Formats: sequence, C-alpha cells, structure tokens
Amino acid sequence: MSIVPPFADERESELPLFSLDGLLPVAQALSVNMDCLVISLVSTHAVSENPILLQRSLTELQMRLLLPLLESPRYCPHEVLYASLFCSCQGLFAGLFSTKRVAEEEWHAVVQEARLHLECAQARGMWRKESYALVSLPASEQEAHVAVRVPDRRLY
Repeated sequence: MSIVPPFADERESELPLFSLDGLLPVAQALSVNMDCLVISLVSTHAVSENPILLQRSLTELQMRLLLPLLESPRYCPHEVLYASLFCSCQGLFAGLFSTKRVAEEEWHAVVQEARLHLECAQARGMWRKESYALVSLPASEQEAHVAVRVPDRRLY
C-alpha cells in the first residue's frame, strides 16, 4: 500500500489518497474525507475534468473499519479491526497514519488491549461470539453498542 501525495480540495485542506497497489487500476486511488465520512474513487491523472469517479458516504462505524484495511489492505489482524471499533475516527486516523509518535503509541496500546481481550475470549471459548458480536446487529444498534463497550483507553 502506498499513500500518494494528498489531494487539495477547494478549501485547501488535504485529503489523503490511497493507491492500494495492485487492488485498484493504475492512476486511480481512494480519497478519504474524515470530516464528512466520505470516500471517493479518484483519478490521479485528471487534468481538467473532475477527478472524482465514484463517491460514497459511510457511517462512522464503516469508516472505523475501513481505515485499518486501507493501512494494511492485504492482511489486517482481527485485533486491529476490533480495536478500531473503540476509537474515534480522527483518533484512529492519527494512530494509523500520523507521523506523531504519541498517536502511534496510543494506537498500539489500544491494539494490545484488544489482542489481550480477544485472547481471553478465546481461552473462555467465546472468541467467535466476541469477535462477531457487532456483525449481526443492525447499523443503528451497532453505533449504540460500540458507544457502550468502549475500553478504558480511548483515542480522541
């Protein structure tokens, strides 16, 4: 996975682009707008035309699951996906992609807690139930469920 140079929108803020080497056609990338919870498939070689090829709004839960997959598109451990459910989108984005060491260390601590939690669930024979608990809930209940089950350490 490589991050191509950011795309500046009309407000002059930068939107990160993910080329997802080998997963998307050449000259296309995914743009992630964290403020609006929107992902866009964009042309990286558009000169005069609109670079946006496709666009989709996401729920906050969908964005929290997408970000780790963008960071590791070929393999993303369960504990990373699980931990992403317990962070704000902005905190998760900072933990995964920021060059600030503090954000990265906080994210690794959250992932370690998630790993230990899943290992304990596995030892109790509850791993499948724990790791798939949110999948079967309707989207509105997932958001409420996530808000209730936040571990002590939370990135903001």
